[in-house]
Amino acid sequence: MYLPYHYHEAAGKRVVGDPAEDTTAFLRRELSLGSLADMLRHLGFAGAKRPAKPLHFQMVLSREIIVVDRMDLHLLWTNKGRLFVKPVPRFLLDPAFCRTNLQCPDACPCDTPTETCRTNPRKIALGFLHTYACLVSSESDFHIANEKRLLPCREDGKSIEWTDWKTLARELLRAHEREPNMMHPRFLRAELRLSRINTIHRFTRLPHFDPYLRSRYNYGSLFGDNLAWMAIVTVFAVLMLTAMQVGLATERFKDDAAFQQASYGFTVFAILGPICVFGLVVLGALLHLITDLPLLFGRQRSCREAHHTLHNTNMEIAP
Repeated sequence: MYLPYHYHEAAGKRVVGDPAEDTTAFLRRELSLGSLADMLRHLGFAGAKRPAKPLHFQMVLSREIIVVDRMDLHLLWTNKGRLFVKPVPRFLLDPAFCRTNLQCPDACPCDTPTETCRTNPRKIALGFLHTYACLVSSESDFHIANEKRLLPCREDGKSIEWTDWKTLARELLRAHEREPNMMHPRFLRAELRLSRINTIHRFTRLPHFDPYLRSRYNYGSLFGDNLAWMAIVTVFAVLMLTAMQVGLATERFKDDAAFQQASYGFTVFAILGPICVFGLVVLGALLHLITDLPLLFGRQRSCREAHHTLHNTNMEIAP
């Protein structure tokens, strides 16, 4: 009764599954860290090793809380002031469900990763709950979490009481003090900067050079973001060229060979630089287009097959 009625089997794919049919597969997807699990040794570049800041302080930092139902995006923040936060699933607060589905069987060889071993999902779940013990540390944080629907409701439909949450948070923090290795290493660094995660992902996934999370879903935003900083660089180059032109008109620099050589080099750079950069932006857009074409054609094919199947089904049930 705590599970959703369906879930996406893989991020970014329109394939859904029934959690009741295969709870193990559902938990494997629900508690998956994606590519973050392969970047653990590089995460120091994206965030310091410290607990999560409380929700009220996230708002002090002008971060907008964005609800996202993916564990691999939990506590990633963008340069535009957005913080991705995954809500607490109701089943993680049910002790009976956790004992049944997140505790290894007696004969489980936990030293070697197998399909039946639940050590990794359990560590991810405990690390995730530990971040919430840090995020919701005061009554103000508790009200913000309820306002954003980050905490689940009870069976009677009412919100969790503040006293109940304090008891749960204390137990999580004490368990972490007793056994520091109980949670997954990813959650030792709570907030991670998404732009740096994208950089790590690009250089650890060569030659694909794909970002971890694409922030642009149309070519207008791609050109808009790149042309903005190109315009700033162009204005700076114009100011430099104007200053050099004034310098060449003075008696001191008019016959200075070194200054004339520098002015000549910067002039050539100011002419060729924007052209080369704009060409790289166009080339990047073409590469994105070539990469997206198979996905686009595959999606259209899937839509045609679904429409054909639906049409045949309607023909069969029609009198």
